[in-house]
Amino acid sequence: MTSVQETVKGRPCITQQDAPLLEALTAYARSGAVPYDVPGHKMGAQDTPFRQAIGEQALKLDVNSMPELDLLSHPKSVIRDAQQLAAEAFGADHAFFLVNGTTTGIHAMILAACKPGETLIVPRNAHKSVMDGIILSGAVPVFMQPEVDRHFGISHGVSVESVAAALAGNPEAAALLITYPTYFGSMTDLAAICRLAHAAGVAVLVDAAHGAHLRFVDGLMDPIEAGADLVTASMHKTGGSLTQSSLLLQQGARIPAERVQKVTGMLQSTSASYLLMSSLDAARRELALHGSGQFHRLQPIAEAAVNAIEAGGRYEVLGCADTEGRFGQSHDWTKLVIRVNGLGLTGFEVYSLLKRRYGIQMELAEGYVVMAVLTAADTEASISRLVAALQEIEREDRTEYVLRSDWTVAETAPALAMSPRDAFYAQHETVHIKEAVGRISADTLMIYPPGIPLVIPGERITHDVMQQYSYYEQATGAVLSGAKTAGSVTVVKGGTEQ
Repeated sequence: MTSVQETVKGRPCITQQDAPLLEALTAYARSGAVPYDVPGHKMGAQDTPFRQAIGEQALKLDVNSMPELDLLSHPKSVIRDAQQLAAEAFGADHAFFLVNGTTTGIHAMILAACKPGETLIVPRNAHKSVMDGIILSGAVPVFMQPEVDRHFGISHGVSVESVAAALAGNPEAAALLITYPTYFGSMTDLAAICRLAHAAGVAVLVDAAHGAHLRFVDGLMDPIEAGADLVTASMHKTGGSLTQSSLLLQQGARIPAERVQKVTGMLQSTSASYLLMSSLDAARRELALHGSGQFHRLQPIAEAAVNAIEAGGRYEVLGCADTEGRFGQSHDWTKLVIRVNGLGLTGFEVYSLLKRRYGIQMELAEGYVVMAVLTAADTEASISRLVAALQEIEREDRTEYVLRSDWTVAETAPALAMSPRDAFYAQHETVHIKEAVGRISADTLMIYPPGIPLVIPGERITHDVMQQYSYYEQATGAVLSGAKTAGSVTVVKGGTEQ
């Protein structure tokens, strides 16, 4: 990989201590330029309620593309330098700033790796954006089943054995997509998977939406180090940048950087937000300079919190002993996955109690668990507040039984009856979910978060899907779908029961 210092000719060398885009942007905001370009708020010239809410400086930084600030679709100066610093910080050959989140990165990875009709091997518990990328690209999915953890009521990553079988059964595959880490922090042996895939001539794409921090945490392997060809990481989730800002990382020659640049240019706005891009530049600098130390400080605090949460006997926190011992996968300790059904309560009920009574916003709830995401911004004081709230709930709200349910996690996925792309473009009709059993879905049904679909376009809706839908509707009142009527689903017209 060529260093930034070698590529910037005739200008001072830059290092990880610099933030070239952020510095150029703040210099422009101070310059006193009189804007006759867009955006129309003219650097916050009017005193509006919105300016009062977010501050004048934020609007001064919300400007348009111009020579001194570079252009994301064709970076030649400060954006190019900022992206190259990001590549160096994450050990990649190239980095691309994303201003529409990891969703855009996943779409770009699939479009760059797969032509229409080519095979993409993918976990069935992948995010909705993966399913949408399959529709956009025309790739043909081959689904692998994840490891199901009935004790915690969640799914983990796919096993190395499942990947090996999928590769052997689909020698024509163009690419393999892996979620690493999963939403709940489990991490399969990605290095072994990359070796298997590359030996078969298959590119490896990684949805690392929840793993932007991995490179800076002792003992955790990041996907570039493991050998992935393309990786998309949500810097806004665990790296400290603004919501909707992510990185797409590239290494090696299997999928050329030029192709990735072209595809991201097709998918992204030509008016990319400088607030988002500069936050990526700033967050990269913070991680590169201080990330390892910050996570080293955080780890013993997290370990003490786990011990305190489990001390009362009714909670259980997911850890490496669980994932390695039963599923052969490691675990990211920054994901506090807390099994709460030992209280006789659902995760949804504990989530609500934490928010309503204690003002604590958890990342998500599932049937048996709630999850907290720890980042470098957390402190002993903030974590202690969560621990104290959980302990009080354990004392005051527990019941005398352990909650059990058959619908917290699906053992198998519905069969794919037609390609997601064909189902998306087929003629549709809307029916009640109870009348949809046996029909081919034209819709994505999911809970967000985590955004993993219960059913996707092209899959045949089963009795189990209907039961899971009913379970989540009763528990949360919010199953997301394209149908406008609650309790309904869009199906392929003429798709008959089997």
